[in-house]
Amino acid sequence: MKLDVIKNMEATYLDYKESLETTKPVSWLKSVVAFANTKGGHIIFGVTDEEHKFIGIDNLQRTSSKISEFISTRVSPWPRFTLTPIDSEYPDKKCIDLEVAPGPDYPYYYINTQEHAIFMRHGDRSEKATPIEQNNLLLKGMNKTFDALPTSYKLPDVSFTLLAATFKKETGEDFDISRDLISMGFVTPNNIVTNAGLLLCDQGYLRQSKIVCTRWKGTEKGSVDGDALDDEEFTDASLITLLSNAEAFIRTNSKNPWTIRGMRREENSDYPFKAVREVLVNALIHRDYQIQGSEVHVDMFDDRMEIVSPGGMINGSRIQDLNLKHVPSMRRNEIISDIFGRLHYMDRRGSGIQRILSAYTDFVEQPIFYSDDTVFLATLPNRGIATPKSPLQS
Repeated sequence: MKLDVIKNMEATYLDYKESLETTKPVSWLKSVVAFANTKGGHIIFGVTDEEHKFIGIDNLQRTSSKISEFISTRVSPWPRFTLTPIDSEYPDKKCIDLEVAPGPDYPYYYINTQEHAIFMRHGDRSEKATPIEQNNLLLKGMNKTFDALPTSYKLPDVSFTLLAATFKKETGEDFDISRDLISMGFVTPNNIVTNAGLLLCDQGYLRQSKIVCTRWKGTEKGSVDGDALDDEEFTDASLITLLSNAEAFIRTNSKNPWTIRGMRREENSDYPFKAVREVLVNALIHRDYQIQGSEVHVDMFDDRMEIVSPGGMINGSRIQDLNLKHVPSMRRNEIISDIFGRLHYMDRRGSGIQRILSAYTDFVEQPIFYSDDTVFLATLPNRGIATPKSPLQS
């Protein structure tokens, strides 16, 4: 790999080390573990940390052997990695590129006599994984998602009347309770309801499955009750109901709501229906339901709407660092993602962000997306007061 390619690499995937630390190897082995647990990355040995000057390594072969030895004895399971010599800024010296591949045997641990520690990559830092991140890695290692896990509920404890009726309406096909609940993952063959079943059953038994909607005065959140013009909390219901209720709240609190004429929705509205549907669906199906006491929030202001869901991007990326035209489609909850795709509530091709952006092509103000380790935020401008693009800007 060439120096200019490395220097232009995102910090999320890159660490620099001036030399190989052998007395405290955790200083670089934590990045090996973090890269293996997230999206992979490179550690370049022979580079000054602050100025990023490529000065090289004195003994290339011995250093490479020590790197392999430390990884084999201090990282478990053994991650996939390669060691490649690369040019330095001096003709007689080389640097070492330690490239770590992600997975597939999650989670990866740094081990010594005192601890077994799991590290994750957070931006340009390698940090100990939170309990929720550890659980997600364990599920990933078992090739399972949270919504596939069985619960303490049995099939007689719940009903799926709304799911069956909606499935018939949207697909034209009958929903066979005895067959489809098991084949789609809502119930195990032993009639144990999964987390997906709790999310889609009529009762909505998963406690943290809720949406809190608020219409605020002005452009900022208020500090007293009178600053909220309207507020609703939707819970104890199927995700289908939560989606419908949230859409109804947004429509009611829009000055220019979307309207339906015949079979078509008129899109001359404050918030385009397709964009609202896409953001709400993503908030419901991609949120992290393992975060107890959390919920989806819809906050409407005079100039914008913000929709916040618990949990960042599943692969550890930050949406604001990515090219929105090439955001990878990744699913945190496979079963509910699949049923929402079958119900035509979402596009299975992963083109949702593009549909959101296309609804604002005629306006200067554009949707904004932000994520970190704990939340995902989508901001939709109010088109009723947004600035139209001039012909030269279009």
